[in-house]
Amino acid sequence: MSIRGVIDANIRLSRATNERFKRPVLGDPLWDHFNLEADRLIRDLPDGATVLDLGGGRRCAYAKAVEPPGRVRLIAVDISPEELAANTDVADTCVADVTADIPLPDASADIILSCTLLEHVNGVAAAARHMARVLRAGGVSMHLVPCRYSLFGIAARILPFGPLLRLQHALRPESKGVIEFPVVYDDCWPQALERDFREAGFSHVETWIIWRQTDYFESVYPLYLVTLVYEWIIRSLRLRKFAAYTVVRAVR
Repeated sequence: MSIRGVIDANIRLSRATNERFKRPVLGDPLWDHFNLEADRLIRDLPDGATVLDLGGGRRCAYAKAVEPPGRVRLIAVDISPEELAANTDVADTCVADVTADIPLPDASADIILSCTLLEHVNGVAAAARHMARVLRAGGVSMHLVPCRYSLFGIAARILPFGPLLRLQHALRPESKGVIEFPVVYDDCWPQALERDFREAGFSHVETWIIWRQTDYFESVYPLYLVTLVYEWIIRSLRLRKFAAYTVVRAVR
């Protein structure tokens, strides 16, 4: 059997175990919750409102919620002009490092969203302060964040990123174009995010979490089983700091 065949056999075993325990696919229901809440927030906006997509890059996942197109102003914000140049989902783009500034007027945005951005940011507290400045009173800032003390987060911080990325792409080809950029994981756990957004001046801050992190390890079935047991332990003990993903939702 080829190496690819062995990997695929391990994945099948992992997914069969997953199905037996009726465990959801990666991120569900947290990712669904985030996407549905983002769509609801956008659909409830008045005409002419402004939504910032931080880390917008090549595409805007929220464009489909704007009906009819153009009713709400979508602005993709990203540190990379090359990534933004490929974005055809929005009319407006802004090149910016969110830890240094978001070059928009005070209280000019109604909603700020990001999905798997903050783990790449070195200075989450500073980014939260800039979000607070550009967000109007009553506006919502919501972010889906992989967590620093997840098993995959620990691995990404202590192992050489380049070889780890190549291994991830080899084991999970679907991760190409999705998992690409170096990670920092600064303040990327529920309690730290709650603190940063409160200290930035947000009036109401809440976090939702999910424990599941086995998807990164399903290519090696014995490792998948070890991770499954680890996940069961931290979930049973309610160790929020070791969650796999969190959503932080903060109201200005």
